[in-house]
Amino acid sequence: MSTVKVSRNEPCPCGSGKKYKKCCGSRDAVSIKDVLNHEVLELQKEARVFAFTHFEDDMKEDFKDLLEILEDIEPQEKEFYEFVHSFWYILFGTLDDVESVMDEFIYSKLPAVARPRLKSILKSWEDSKAAAGKLIEVTEDKAVIEDCLTGKIYNVSLFGDMEVNEGNFAFAMLLPYGEEFVAFPAIFDLPGDNAAQFADYIHYSFEESEYENPEEYMAEFLIDLMNDTPKSLAGPNMDNFDWPTKGAEQVANMFRDDMIKADEEPWLIGMGISLWMEYIGKTGKQVKKPDNYVAGLRYLVSTIAPVKENLTQKEFGELYGINANRVSNYYGEIYDAVEKTIIELIESSNS
Repeated sequence: MSTVKVSRNEPCPCGSGKKYKKCCGSRDAVSIKDVLNHEVLELQKEARVFAFTHFEDDMKEDFKDLLEILEDIEPQEKEFYEFVHSFWYILFGTLDDVESVMDEFIYSKLPAVARPRLKSILKSWEDSKAAAGKLIEVTEDKAVIEDCLTGKIYNVSLFGDMEVNEGNFAFAMLLPYGEEFVAFPAIFDLPGDNAAQFADYIHYSFEESEYENPEEYMAEFLIDLMNDTPKSLAGPNMDNFDWPTKGAEQVANMFRDDMIKADEEPWLIGMGISLWMEYIGKTGKQVKKPDNYVAGLRYLVSTIAPVKENLTQKEFGELYGINANRVSNYYGEIYDAVEKTIIELIESSNS
């Protein structure tokens, strides 16, 4: 951190309006940024205390509702999500009489804030953000998140004990901090090996929702996405799907097994099975020859996303014992039923 040294009788650079000797100059070679960082952290703590003091019952009730949505939560995970939810609720929770808990805190706290710069920062917290995306740069005092839905770049000031790794996939609630942002309370990151798959899953989730504004969607479903995104690598849960016929279930199982043998990515397998579930749900098709549909489904997936076993219709036909025309027919049959979903997938991957 750089330090600021001025004459003791000059106005303090922190913007308090006091002379330097009566303000930050009372400490030797003080870093104004360090002082501001400390005060911002204190404001965050006060906001959480304010929330529990005035809205604890609302927060607890909302968390109960969240638990009914989140799947397979272990006791340790429940504790973590209850912690994260408390910060999420302050920024994005729905209240009857006010915009948000944070707005109420800002309104009550502003008169007591003396420093103009700190007052301006606190007021800007009305425009908080939720973000999810790759950490494209990490330095000693800054992390840069590229949001996967909007493409926006968020420069996040790092201070305190926060440590993140470049290349990881991050989730964060962000408070404006001058030209940058500060995480509320931290950046939560996942290993970067699957960053592209995580981004694809979030794109797919957004396209499947009824939301038009990606920022509104991210703010509303951030915790759900934090829970669901890493689990998306395992693909959809077929065990609880009500297959209309044994043949339809056989197609899903064969497709999954063959894709695994071809060393395809888990998210591709999940996408294919999801499309097959949608097709079966819409048509209730009586499947007599599963191999034919597996060939058509695998070719369909290869036209949407990059696969390792990128075969022609003829080659898929040879693999499953049918001619290219039949592969084309089964591919077309599935495509026609799920065309809208496929178009949304392609558009989201190109955006």
